[in-house]
Amino acid sequence: MGPISKSPGYAVVDVETTGFRTSENDRIIEIGLVHLDPAGEVTGEWATLVNPERDLGPEHVHGITVAEAEKAPTFREIAGTVATLLRGRVVAAHNLPFDARFVAYEFALLGVDVPLDHRLGVCTMTWAAHFLPGDPRTLASCCAAAGVPLNGRHDALVDARAAAGLLRHYLRHAGPVPPWRHLFEAVSPWPELPDPGTPWVRRTTPPPGTSAAQLDGTASRGCDGKG
Repeated sequence: MGPISKSPGYAVVDVETTGFRTSENDRIIEIGLVHLDPAGEVTGEWATLVNPERDLGPEHVHGITVAEAEKAPTFREIAGTVATLLRGRVVAAHNLPFDARFVAYEFALLGVDVPLDHRLGVCTMTWAAHFLPGDPRTLASCCAAAGVPLNGRHDALVDARAAAGLLRHYLRHAGPVPPWRHLFEAVSPWPELPDPGTPWVRRTTPPPGTSAAQLDGTASRGCDGKG
């Protein structure tokens, strides 16, 4: 993973979780991040399973096994890496309030306050009403409307790549000045955390709806294009 680019860009994030409520101590069990430059071109990606230090919730949905989770790092062990990958970038996601809430919650459990506010990011689900006909909502329906590949579901990197494709589609239709350009002026400093470069741990079994072949090569490029 290389240094953060001096040019503004996006960090598209997706998380798989044990459930839907941080209030019930649901946790992140997988996180995927894709870096885009200001024009929407992919410059790198990173993903890992995360040991939630609790039960995994609906395994039939996310497809992550106990054996896989036990080999994965805890969020504490990747917090520095995640902070580095989000620092200085406009954060985007499909249903950004959900993903931002869970990432902020994981940092809060470590006693770290991070500037993650969904109002200061780009939600590809919300902006679908502006850029896609019929105002689709789900990631699958938005990708279908935009002609963006979605090779499986409930894999954090697969979904992050799809959301990045949607954002790239929006940027191409927005013209030289996207309606959220002002967000780059509102990017807040992130706390400095040790970044030990904890190795990612990817799935060994595909999630529901994803073939094993689609897992090959995932997380092959570090963010900013460094492998």
